[in-house]
Amino acid sequence: AISSDVAGMTRCQLSRDIYSTNGKVLLLEKGSHIVGEYQAGLEQGQARIFVLWDRIETPTGVILDLASPGTDSLGRSGHTGYVDGHFGQRFGSAMLLSLIGDVGTYYANKSKGNSNKIQFGDTIGGTKDLASIALQDSIHIKPTLYKNQGEHINVFVARDLDFRSVYELKLSQ
Repeated sequence: AISSDVAGMTRCQLSRDIYSTNGKVLLLEKGSHIVGEYQAGLEQGQARIFVLWDRIETPTGVILDLASPGTDSLGRSGHTGYVDGHFGQRFGSAMLLSLIGDVGTYYANKSKGNSNKIQFGDTIGGTKDLASIALQDSIHIKPTLYKNQGEHINVFVARDLDFRSVYELKLSQ
């Protein structure tokens, strides 16, 4: 599972065996773990998080350097997931303060016909200023991308992996 709020390490497990390009040599067994790292922070409008997958650990204890990026099923860089734009956190307080200001304006206009004069001008102006400050403080909250545990991911193997130290291949006759 990944949450883009904080940078960190992540790990996934191969759900099937991986074979050589000719399909004859088993390279990575099902159950091997791929370890990677990701950075925190998603910008407005982004819907992917970049993950650099560092190494593979097989069930037999073999460790291979991978240094390859995560991709989607079409090979585009980054992993997709659920993006929480934090709409309520970003705009909720400003909307609430604006609503309070509107209520104040309503009652100020309503009391104009009344002989008991109540001055709302400073309160209304102050509320609008507070709404502006609240919006400025919260508008920069970054969205959070969540990649759930158990979801399928893809890794684009960016370079040839050397299995000579692990496997000995012989010519068949």
